[in-house]
Amino acid sequence: MARPNCLEWLTLITVFTIVASCAGQTPAPPKKTAPKVHRAAPSFVCPDPEAQQACKSYEELLTAKDPGLPTDAYVCFRQNEDEFFVVWFWKPYFRQRWDPDLKQMVIDTEAKYPGHGYVRTYKDGVEDSTVMPSLYFSGTWIAWLDSGTFSSDRINFKKKNDEDPVVISIDESQFIIDGHKYLNKFGNTIQYNLTIQRSTGRFAETFQEESKQVPFAENTGHCIFRKGK
Repeated sequence: MARPNCLEWLTLITVFTIVASCAGQTPAPPKKTAPKVHRAAPSFVCPDPEAQQACKSYEELLTAKDPGLPTDAYVCFRQNEDEFFVVWFWKPYFRQRWDPDLKQMVIDTEAKYPGHGYVRTYKDGVEDSTVMPSLYFSGTWIAWLDSGTFSSDRINFKKKNDEDPVVISIDESQFIIDGHKYLNKFGNTIQYNLTIQRSTGRFAETFQEESKQVPFAENTGHCIFRKGK
């Protein structure tokens, strides 16, 4: 085989140079953009800027998935204190009946159902039964219109007597503790009252010595409703 002459060598070198140059100029494939990370929205937002201490303790329990925190319950935060309380109650499904005049199903207003619930208070992130409100209650639901009303007949497993004015009542509008009495650490009888406006989550509470005419403490604040899954 004949060897290439100088002109052929020069032609080959030129071709290889052009090929190498073109290969070097081939644009690199575009870099893939890293997908945006969408952070999950916080599951809890403190409802009251003046209750940050209590909110922080509650959020700590949420993060720890504390089994003592109920779902389908109100969580109410006290202002300027590391205290919050939870209110849970069971609401029945109200039976319906056929109304021949309206020709439709309506709630049976003659039906009554047992009900129960509790209120627990947390201080410094720890459940504390010595801090009010802290009680269990049971009673009766009565169907009314499209909802129902509840009235307690036992508080802390003690049956209510006719002379005892203490009552816990619930309807679609409010949750109320009216006249609950307890002994404080000094042995004084204290009367406790609480009202939660269910539509807005606002609450008001008072503490009053039995022998006094006016409360020695009045608090207002906000509650959230913690829904179950």
